[in-house]
Amino acid sequence: MDIQIHQLDAQYPIRDQLQTLVRAVAEDIHLQARSCDVIFVDDHTLKQMHETYLQDATFTDVMTFDLGDTEVEGEIYISLDRARENARTYQAGITKEIMRLVIHGLLHLKGYKDKSPTDRQQMKQEEDLLIDKFVSQ
Repeated sequence: MDIQIHQLDAQYPIRDQLQTLVRAVAEDIHLQARSCDVIFVDDHTLKQMHETYLQDATFTDVMTFDLGDTEVEGEIYISLDRARENARTYQAGITKEIMRLVIHGLLHLKGYKDKSPTDRQQMKQEEDLLIDKFVSQ
């Protein structure tokens, strides 16, 4: 799988860790993907995308797209502003929060949904298991 990390601030030297995480989680959840691009953007950009593609004008921390026809060609967009805010709110390190968002995006690429309470609960459980397995404390 081709894994690319785009627009990650130099203050976060975790590019290699993220590539390793994407590969490990994809293998663990049996996500057959041709490629996965993780793209870091600001709040404004992701909010605009959220409104354009999901008709929802609220802020969000992650959006995922599968651009492939027969194989997964994933794009995971992460708001670094939201990641920082989430890290403060939940008293987690920023690296762990970024990794959580990457895992969340990979689960979406696998087909997990988070619209209903039941789907959210199932996705959160899987997310927590993968964080415990692949993200050091």
